[in-house]
Amino acid sequence: MKKVLVLHAQVPFVRGGAELLVEGLVSAINNKLEGVEAELVMLPYKWYPEEQIISDLMAWRCLDLSETNGKKIDLVIGTKFPTYATKHENKVTWLVHQHRYFYDLEGTEYDKPILSKSEIETRNQVRSLDTKFINESKKIFTIAHTVSDRLMKFNKTEGEVLFPPSMMADLIYPGEYKDYILCVARVNPMKRQDLLIEALRHTKSGVKVKIVGKGEAGYEVKLKDLIDKYDLHERVELVGFVSEDDLLSLYANCRAVYYGPVDEDYGYATIEGFLAKKPVITVKDSGEVARIVSEVDGGWVTKPTSRAIANILDEVVNTPIEELETKVTNAHKYAKDVTWNNVLEKLVTPFL
Repeated sequence: MKKVLVLHAQVPFVRGGAELLVEGLVSAINNKLEGVEAELVMLPYKWYPEEQIISDLMAWRCLDLSETNGKKIDLVIGTKFPTYATKHENKVTWLVHQHRYFYDLEGTEYDKPILSKSEIETRNQVRSLDTKFINESKKIFTIAHTVSDRLMKFNKTEGEVLFPPSMMADLIYPGEYKDYILCVARVNPMKRQDLLIEALRHTKSGVKVKIVGKGEAGYEVKLKDLIDKYDLHERVELVGFVSEDDLLSLYANCRAVYYGPVDEDYGYATIEGFLAKKPVITVKDSGEVARIVSEVDGGWVTKPTSRAIANILDEVVNTPIEELETKVTNAHKYAKDVTWNNVLEKLVTPFL
């Protein structure tokens, strides 16, 4: 029996796309590959103060994952920072993302306004170690073109794109086209749910919005304040966490999916919307989301402003259902081709 370890850095009490990805990968290996068993190995992750990050990075480096209970570990798969620091003779990296504040987010509004000398040194050291540790891999994959582009830009390292499927791929179904726009994402400033709420006040239609997800308490307060400020209580629902069955129903019966993050690595909501035969509304600086929606012509890509988004929301409401169904035909086929079988054929089987 071949043994595979999937590595994950877990921020306690936080759950998002990365957690779904590693859980899905372990499940796919165990259920689809004969003679192979996989387990998930996690260490807690804390990114502040910045000097702490070196300790977290080296914690992964110091692990001995060569064997367990006297039996050889045949393959380890690194995912997001800093799991790929692990030293193993047969390491493959499926890069979810690096610590973006040390890369593309450095110097932006999402970064610290002023860095200390120690923080600058830490960032330089991490970037150097990232390049070294990732390039130890037998093969480097990434979850999206956006991630590959960053890896090449900052680390001069090539990564082959390998899209992860949704864990709900086999469960998602199309339903009606009702009067609400669905937004599914961790509640976080970089997911920009506030931009969607701001857009509603400029709409001419009575379109409604359902926002699914939890996250940063302070940002959630901001969203509630915006709803109060613009008196949108009848049109915006902060749903929070929902059961899988409820989420499937929300996808099935929305009129469209909205997802407008900042330079997103991937974004399950895009693929899940397409699987439910619903078009996706996004913005030009949303990274992989905009690239996918544009490539398959599966929705709308507009400027990241509240008025531009408002115009699209009104257009969606006024578009006949038959046209919405036609618009997402190619996108639905595209999403159906993103499978675990394809992931396993490239990421796992060749290295066992």
